[in-house]
Amino acid sequence: MIGVLFHGPEVFDGGWAARIMRAFPRARLMLAGTMSRTALHDSGLTGVETPGLQPSECVRLLRKDCSAMLLATSSKSVNSGLTFGSLVAGRAGDELPLVQAECSGPIYAAHSGKCPAGIAAALKKLGFVPGVSPEARIELWHKNGLLCRRMTTADKGDSVLVNGIIVGRAKGGEVVLSARGRAISMLRGVVVKAHGLEKLERLGGVDLATAKLASTARLRPNAAPARISKSRGKGVVFIDHAGMHVYALAAKAAGAVTIGDDTTAVAGDILRRFGVPVIGIVDGDGDSLHAGGLAPGSVVFTVKADDKAGLKVLKTIFAGKPRSAAAFLEIKEAVQKFLGRAILSRANY
Repeated sequence: MIGVLFHGPEVFDGGWAARIMRAFPRARLMLAGTMSRTALHDSGLTGVETPGLQPSECVRLLRKDCSAMLLATSSKSVNSGLTFGSLVAGRAGDELPLVQAECSGPIYAAHSGKCPAGIAAALKKLGFVPGVSPEARIELWHKNGLLCRRMTTADKGDSVLVNGIIVGRAKGGEVVLSARGRAISMLRGVVVKAHGLEKLERLGGVDLATAKLASTARLRPNAAPARISKSRGKGVVFIDHAGMHVYALAAKAAGAVTIGDDTTAVAGDILRRFGVPVIGIVDGDGDSLHAGGLAPGSVVFTVKADDKAGLKVLKTIFAGKPRSAAAFLEIKEAVQKFLGRAILSRANY
């Protein structure tokens, strides 16, 4: 059996996922990535597993009952896409064939093993041409007590993300991240976003050697129309990072408090698909990475410092816990009263 791993929303938004699924009707299907899952939801496609794991972990999971894997992506360029695929293959190990179908080409390349004849034939029918896997590796070195890592796929103006959190915007030259322990202490070639680094530290920091680095101009540049369903959840959840866990929360919550411009934009748009309103606390420093919308009944409060205000709301209204059993309107009134004069503006949806 062949395992197909989808990564990135564009492979769904551009219609490639549907074509690949038709070309491999008996494959085991899986995806990695938060926005990938959002695009899958909007596409209406079914039968795709969503384990919430990193791409290399998904590959290892597929290996358990698959004889070959196909990584399907549609990246901002063929080079960046195949570089990503080569890094995934390196992390997953070279036990079985791992072929990548980079739809921006369209081109395919074997990163490990030899491309099975059946996969090659099916991809050629879809218009893919054979290519060569680039030599890619994570560049790590130590300097002055810091662990340094070079990033090679960031274009000028791209947002730079570490484990899904925006830490700055690429200047257009070489990008190097440096960390002391689990704290990123220096970024070269990046206009730093201090709030992003603070959020990473608050979430426990990162292992720079294994962290997922990404760069993009927009999270879903050609998004398909949102598919709206209905959640029957109860209570209100606290969200300060829009990760895969947002989907698990959506099925169980009647509302959410979201902290930060980008988290409110991304998580709020995901939750909109399930009719779940949010209480957003922002300070206007968003990167405009994601354009979407919020569910009816949502409200966004602009304050001077959203992270600080959010932590106070978590401590005072949520008693330090990620979920409250209170009704959404009750939490909305409590947040508004608690923030009081700290609210600079309010937007209702």
